[in-house]
Amino acid sequence: MQAINSKLQELINENEGQYLSPGDLQGMKRYLQTFAERVKTYEMLREKGDLLVRHALKKFMSLHPDIMQKHGQRCYYDMTQVMRYSALAILKDDPRFFNDSLVLWQCNILTAYQRQNSCGVAYRCLKETTQAHLPSSANQYLDPYINRMIEALDIPPKLMANVQKAAIAT
Repeated sequence: MQAINSKLQELINENEGQYLSPGDLQGMKRYLQTFAERVKTYEMLREKGDLLVRHALKKFMSLHPDIMQKHGQRCYYDMTQVMRYSALAILKDDPRFFNDSLVLWQCNILTAYQRQNSCGVAYRCLKETTQAHLPSSANQYLDPYINRMIEALDIPPKLMANVQKAAIAT
């Protein structure tokens, strides 16, 4: 895992041996200006993530008790991974890290087991839960990651293969 985000790493690699332009520095300045708020959100997710997942799964259980009976532990594990990777991506300010490290892999697995639709519902429950229990400042950072997971689960399997090919090409 890279210590800094993908965009900054690429910028540093592309400009090795030369000074960064003022435009190049803007991304780095934004990264540093938002760092304290992202750390605060990361810490909040670390402290409350498990409880948020449990609340979301309780809500999901009322909608799909059969799935929770059979796959509750797996749902819990997958959702906690999404929260952890979201927290890291927020800290790094790196959506590509989240997508490459978790989303594509997890969506493939869930699609292979034909669980993408029910999992999409579960992640909508997670979004509702985080909206209700976290401050708006934290949700502004977290929402894009939960939304990305939901969107990826909504992609039909054949289209997902094209999304993966595009991700590998970049």
